[in-house]
Amino acid sequence: MKLEGRCAEGLSESVETCVTRDRATMLYAHARAGIFASALVSTLLVLTVAPSGGRHRFMLWLAAMQVVQAVRLLDLLLWHRRPRRTFNGPRRIVRFSVGAMASAAVWAAFPVLFFHLLPQGARMAALVTFSAMASGSATVLAPSLTLAISYAVTLIVPASLVMLTSPGQEDMLLGTLSILYCVVLVVSSRIAHQSSVGALRLGRENERLVLHTDMQRRQTEATNQELGTAKQALAESNQLLETRVQQRTAELANEVLMREQYAEALARLASTDPLTGLCNRTTFTERLARLLAVAEQAKVQVAVLFLDLDNFKQINDVRGHATGDQVLQAVAGVLGKEVTTGAEIARWGGDEFLVAVHVADCEAAADIAQHLRDALAEPLEIGIDTVRVEATIGVALFPKDATTQDELIRAADVAMYEAKREGKGRVKLFDPALASDMAERFALEQGLRHALARQELSLAFQPIVAARTGRTYAFEALLRWRHPDRGMVSPMDFIPIAEQTGQIHEISCWVLREACTQAAGWPDATIAVTVNISVAHVLTGTLIADVEAALAASGLAPYRLQLEITESMFLGDHVRAAPVFEALRARGIRILLDDFGTGYSSLAYLGRLPVDVIKIDRSFVINAERDGYATIEAILSLARALGMEVTAEGVETKVQRDTLRKRGVTRFQGYLFSRPIPAAEVEAWLRRDDPGADAQTPAARTLVPTGTRTQFEARTPVEA
Repeated sequence: MKLEGRCAEGLSESVETCVTRDRATMLYAHARAGIFASALVSTLLVLTVAPSGGRHRFMLWLAAMQVVQAVRLLDLLLWHRRPRRTFNGPRRIVRFSVGAMASAAVWAAFPVLFFHLLPQGARMAALVTFSAMASGSATVLAPSLTLAISYAVTLIVPASLVMLTSPGQEDMLLGTLSILYCVVLVVSSRIAHQSSVGALRLGRENERLVLHTDMQRRQTEATNQELGTAKQALAESNQLLETRVQQRTAELANEVLMREQYAEALARLASTDPLTGLCNRTTFTERLARLLAVAEQAKVQVAVLFLDLDNFKQINDVRGHATGDQVLQAVAGVLGKEVTTGAEIARWGGDEFLVAVHVADCEAAADIAQHLRDALAEPLEIGIDTVRVEATIGVALFPKDATTQDELIRAADVAMYEAKREGKGRVKLFDPALASDMAERFALEQGLRHALARQELSLAFQPIVAARTGRTYAFEALLRWRHPDRGMVSPMDFIPIAEQTGQIHEISCWVLREACTQAAGWPDATIAVTVNISVAHVLTGTLIADVEAALAASGLAPYRLQLEITESMFLGDHVRAAPVFEALRARGIRILLDDFGTGYSSLAYLGRLPVDVIKIDRSFVINAERDGYATIEAILSLARALGMEVTAEGVETKVQRDTLRKRGVTRFQGYLFSRPIPAAEVEAWLRRDDPGADAQTPAARTLVPTGTRTQFEARTPVEA
């Protein structure tokens, strides 16, 4: 059979995929003859063997056969309308097999239904008919071994079994012969299948060989053409060389001069950054070494400024790398314009630049760095666009901070990273303490990368109790990290690292999943769990999907999940953040506004924020007894006007509890009620009759100092 087109352009798909598709094509190619044969033979069989009495039962069987053949014919017509080279081979084989086996099932019903009504001769004729149909299937259905065998067995075995159970010796003999014939058909079907599939596979492999040969031929022709062009160019070069050899001495001198200029250009290319034209790493390091040697003899200082563009990745992502390259060229132009004569400037790599310059003292170095930062903050005209960049700059001085060029560059790099950690867009002078801080930070960063895999992270849960009853309303999930060498690491230390290194999203997703899983196993199905959401997690754009995945995996009802956010999340990007939390509220999840009143525009934004509960920051609770409750009263009045509930954090004394309850606070959280407890102790806590009553255990009511809020927890309690 001719193969149906090149299989997915010949080489992109496997041979077996193409062969499977060819098998389906062969089945459908023979389908028309099989359909008409089944329809015709069944009609002749009924007209020939059906007795005059009770013929209507035979006609019903014949009608069923014709319906099956009509459906198969419709499938055949749809097959011819299919896409020629994109159909699914295994699915088409299954579809064809369903129709063929439906036809076989109707054939198999004939002996079961009618053999007892037919004389011996009619039964023999029918058995011969079934054997003939099965024999034809061994070849026609050979592309599918399972179908060929199933079809033959379905046609012959029921009739053979009926004959074997008949009382006559002739019937039993015919049944036995039919069974043997069925075995022969199974063997022949296997041989025919191997032959047909082998032929198809050989055809496809030959096709691929032809395609590969054709490709090699075209490549050879292209290579020969390139070789011919190269030979022609070589001949022209030889002719030109011969002509130049005959030129005058002056022309030879001119050629020597040109060669010298070309060598200088190569040397310049090897020493400069091809994009910006500034020094590259190797050249800058060599020139800095010479600069330091001169400075040491002259007893003067040299400053190295390490510049990193803060938002360059966003420019590349949003406007494309071509614009990014133009920005780097523009930055190089600004540096070349603003730096004094005699300074060395280099592109260190990516969006990092280095400047080496003679200075009088630290203040002069800081002034130069600040001047460069201000110059780079001016809008850059890139084509028809205006782009703004900011730079973070670290400064190190020779010989104060380092005595070699490598140490000096490293010191400036350390200062730059410390400036980024403090908030970017600023200038930072090197401090020897920074080196140890950077080493400490690097060690924590490396440990944090493996904390999840090593199961070093865990959650503690602090109860939030109802003001009127003292019973537990919810638990706030607090993140803990037990380092194998350092012990417990404060979230104040590792959460900023996670945010700066991009690990915060993975950790935040883990906290969501773990908190929901723990809450789903609590004995009281009314208790909610509160999870703090990082700004970085919102900016990923996957918060809604991550929350839904955590709920689905744990089976926790959405109304039992509460998300804590800070007002700074909206101050940074209100338009982007607000719709996310509106969508979460629409799913039944409550939103809590934490650290309320500690920002700069709470009152301006509060009426427009998708918030259900305000959490009064613990600093207001602690200072209330000394400074009065005016601020808390204002927050409560505002919450009542907006229909929001209020939770007070950091409640540590009964006086605070009683006073806040009288003033309308609905829920409390603090060490008066409980410190954060391990996940394994939550169930025991919930089984107590009244977790918020005065008759608590001494350990539960122990007052210990509280720390400062992090992205994941309202406080950082120390172990008492």
